[in-house]
Amino acid sequence: MIRKGKILVVDDEASLRLLLSNELTRAGYSVEVAADGESALQRVREDFFHVVLLDIILPRMDGVSVLRTIKAEKVLSEIIILTGNATLESAIECIKLGAFEYIRKPYSINELIIQIERAIVHQSSQLDRRLLKERLSKRDGGSDTMVGTSPPMQQLRAMIARVAPTQSTVLILGGSGTGKELVARSIHEKSLVGSKQFVTINCASLPEHLLESELFGYEKGAFTDAKEQKRGLAEIADGGTLFLDEIGEIPHHFQAKLLRFLESGEIRRVGGTKDISLNVRILCATNKPLEELVKAQAFRADLYYRLNVVSILVPLLKTHREDIPLLVSDIIANLGFRKRFHEEALALLAQFDWPGNIRELRNVVERACIMSSHALIKNADLSFLNLSVTPPPVVLQSGESAATTSEPAPTLSLKEVQRRHIVAVLQNVKGHRAKAASILKITPKTLYQKIKDYNIVSVFE
Repeated sequence: MIRKGKILVVDDEASLRLLLSNELTRAGYSVEVAADGESALQRVREDFFHVVLLDIILPRMDGVSVLRTIKAEKVLSEIIILTGNATLESAIECIKLGAFEYIRKPYSINELIIQIERAIVHQSSQLDRRLLKERLSKRDGGSDTMVGTSPPMQQLRAMIARVAPTQSTVLILGGSGTGKELVARSIHEKSLVGSKQFVTINCASLPEHLLESELFGYEKGAFTDAKEQKRGLAEIADGGTLFLDEIGEIPHHFQAKLLRFLESGEIRRVGGTKDISLNVRILCATNKPLEELVKAQAFRADLYYRLNVVSILVPLLKTHREDIPLLVSDIIANLGFRKRFHEEALALLAQFDWPGNIRELRNVVERACIMSSHALIKNADLSFLNLSVTPPPVVLQSGESAATTSEPAPTLSLKEVQRRHIVAVLQNVKGHRAKAASILKITPKTLYQKIKDYNIVSVFE
């Protein structure tokens, strides 16, 4: 069951605490209670609550002081004031201090639930703005949707549709630049928590001590620079999805703590003493062969088995080159250029192996759009390309003129001139590799490798 939210009820009347706890639990919320102001502060410092229902008249510390302290410490819980001693002055003061709502007793449970739901929606929108701001600051012209109609892309979409409605952990595999985060975001958006937060952490970008505090948060005073309590990204993702990118880069000593979180659903902030229960969908991605890391004892086997409940392989760009025209159009649109690629330029792009996959394609398209002064980008505008290209097969025909094949042109690369010369020699010796190697002054083994590299096919064999 997906929890609606975590509520802390703060009231000195035991009967009211019990009543609210029962009613809100029945309505689908996770509820805890506190009998006084200091206990309430201790709980919000230890754990995260979507909403705090706070009475004003409390022992040890009154509700207004609790509200003021919560806001000063930047606790993200929304505060709803519940009081039977309401005055206009106290209501104004609470709203100024940052209370979400001020409700006078007596009130109906239905009325209270409406206000709680409004508070949770407001809190979620605030978190979404924060996460969106971070995303926009990192935006690099990429698309927010998966592009492509090829069979590999259709299979990928079908797999996403199958796993998205579940709560299973998903391990997303694929080369660098294939769009693993886009796949994770698509799974989240199609899931049962698609309207909730989608939080990303790159495990490769942080050392172990920072990774733990960033993921799990820390308590005030946990270390020298911990001047206030900080919620970790796992807590921020509570109720939504947490995406752990580059999971294969997690330090070995931290893997046990991550496994405990995955197994129990509980975290403990750095410097904390209390476990915090979370309800988070976990998605992971890596471009590393985790099975080999397990064999090398660089990655825990139990963590690997826990992560690999369902795995999705994102295809390399060279396996679905037919999608390149659509990808190029999408990239240009997202970059905001009013340009297009000539068919011959698109055909040229389709010849490359693209070791950097879609990320590399995006960079090439952006550079071509910037450097070209024309609206139509042609082959000449791609002259800066320095990527590995697989040439089309060259078939040696018995009657073909060697001079025609080997004739150099001033615009050809050294590699192409060499390929044509090898073709010409093989034609002259009717495909006899030993004779060709002797003429070329190279070993038969080297000739064989070059024939393979240049994709030369002989009809003499």
